[in-house]
Formats: sequence, C-alpha cells, structure tokens
Amino acid sequence: MSTLEDRYRRLLAGYPAAHRAVHEQEMLDVLMSAARPGQTRPSLADTVDLLKGAVRIRLRASIGGDGPSAWPGALAVAGFLAMLQLLSDGVRFVIDIPSMASLGERPSWSTPHTLAAHFGMGPYWLAWTVVAVLAWRGRRAAAARGACGVTGVQVVLALHGTFFDSSVFGSLAASMAGTALPLALLATASLVASPGPRHGMRLLGRVRVRTAAAMACVLAVASSNEGFALLFGYAPTSDKVSLERLSRDGADWNRLRFGVLLLVTVLVVAALAHGREGRRACALLTVAAVPALVLAASPFADKGLDDLINNSGGIDPWLSLAHGLIGFALTTLGVRLIELPAQARARRRERTPA
Repeated sequence: MSTLEDRYRRLLAGYPAAHRAVHEQEMLDVLMSAARPGQTRPSLADTVDLLKGAVRIRLRASIGGDGPSAWPGALAVAGFLAMLQLLSDGVRFVIDIPSMASLGERPSWSTPHTLAAHFGMGPYWLAWTVVAVLAWRGRRAAAARGACGVTGVQVVLALHGTFFDSSVFGSLAASMAGTALPLALLATASLVASPGPRHGMRLLGRVRVRTAAAMACVLAVASSNEGFALLFGYAPTSDKVSLERLSRDGADWNRLRFGVLLLVTVLVVAALAHGREGRRACALLTVAAVPALVLAASPFADKGLDDLINNSGGIDPWLSLAHGLIGFALTTLGVRLIELPAQARARRRERTPA
C-alpha cells in the first residue's frame, strides 16, 4: 500500500462503517486516479472535502435515525424524558405560586427584587412549555430554534449567577445553573441532533410514556412546597411554627425527596435497560440525574457534597456538568461491557458458514 493510499484510508475512516463498506473502495479509486504523479500527501482541498463529507453523512444519519447506530434514537428518548421533566418542574413552579406569594416583601428587598426571587423562573418554564408544544405538533425546526435561544439565555444567566451570586438577581441566575441546565442541554441536543423527542416518545410506547408522565408528576409534588404542606400540615414558608420543628420536618422531607428521586431513577433504568437505544438513553440521562441526586442528598449527606453547592443554594454549573459527564462516561463504559458478549456471539455467527 502506498503512503498516499494509506493516508486517504485514514481520512475515509471518519465515515460511518456502513457507508465505507459500500463506497470506500470506489472513493479511494477516484482519489488515487486524480492524484498527481509523485504525490505523497492528500491535498488540502481533498482533506477538507473528505472531512466535510464524513460530518455531513454522520449528521444526516443522526437526524434521520435510519443508520445502524443506536445513539440517535437514544438521544431522542433522553430528550423526551428531559423535556418531560422540565415540564414537571414548571408544574411544580405553578403549584408553589400560592406559598411563594404568601412570603411578601423582605424589608431590604425592592418590589422588582421580590418578584424576581419568587416568580422570576415563570418566563423560563413558559418558554419550555411553548417549545414542548411545538415539538409535540411536529414543528421540530421551530422547537429547536426556540430551545437553542432559551438554553443560550440560561447559560448566560447561569454564568452570571456563578460569578455574581451576591447581587440583587444573583439567586435567580444561580437557580438556572441547577438541575434545569443539564435537562435543557439534553432536550436541546435532542431537537438539534436526533429525530427529536416526538420520535423518542414513539420509541418508548404508550405504556412507558404514561408511566414516565406519572413519575414526573410524583417528582413535581415531592419537590413542591404544597407537597411539604400536605405531609406536615403547614407550608415550609410559614412563620407560625418553631424553627426546631421546621428543621426536623425539613430534614425528613429532604430524605423523602431523595428517596423518591432515587426510586424514580431505578425505575427509569429498569424500564430502559432492555434495548440498545434504552441503555444509551440511560447513559445520556446521567448527565442530569447525577447532579439532581447530589443536590437532593447534600442536606443530609457527608460534607464533601457541599462543595457542589454555591452561595445561593444551587449547583455550580461547571461542577454539575463535570459530575454529569463523569457519570455519562462510566455508564457508557458499563453499557459497552454489558453488550460485549452479544457482539462476540454476533461476530461468531457471521464467520460461521451457512
């Protein structure tokens, strides 16, 4: 094999394996026939064209979901579940409006500060509701543009909350960097780089979609002030109970919230673990699940978890994403190890003559 041919083959390795199996030799013959006498390296134009072609074909397969890879479908499923949880958080916000309205103004706060601290997340949840409706109606391009805009603003506000968390609106900005940010990134990526959450809903089927919706509702109640009031008989914003009782009941509530979140996580893994796309969806969801579990466990766990919490009580966005990506990497490795025996058996069957 000549040096030039070897280098062309390395560039062609960027194309999907299924595409190479059909077209690699033909593409290589065309490239070698067009090479100049004595040429030892691909030209810059050929290199750029080959790389662009590889990216274009991989994106086309990803968005269309027609290729052999399970990742496009996995991203669609993860995006649907992430968007469902964002809507659940929006429901929790609506449930909490009465208890937040009862707080009134603090003496040191202006009216805009009070409205921003208590209800500033309202436009964010409304925006994601609009995005979800667009995705549900099949307008994926419009939903993708909206999701990119909302998530872009969220990232900017999360950065503001990280560096200026003591400012007037810092607590609101810091809340953008909590568990909502990884969910928003997953939902946006699903709309941009996969067949979309609507396709993910079809992959899950009606039973699992209804189960996921029920679990999202349970999480909304388990994270709301009204859920606390339903269990203990008073709202956590009440000033009519002693601090000792509020601290004791708050600790029990935090343990209950963590238990519910852990149970939902186990149920999601059990529901998705039987297929290639489902297992990869689990890996993608760890990007959001790990920070959520850490935040839920931090009030009563070891002090080491406090490093993830910023001064406004939210998760630091960089540490949140770092822990989520570590969880994704470890889960992906586990998925690969689980699938190795099946892949080995499939290769043996292919080599065995009929």
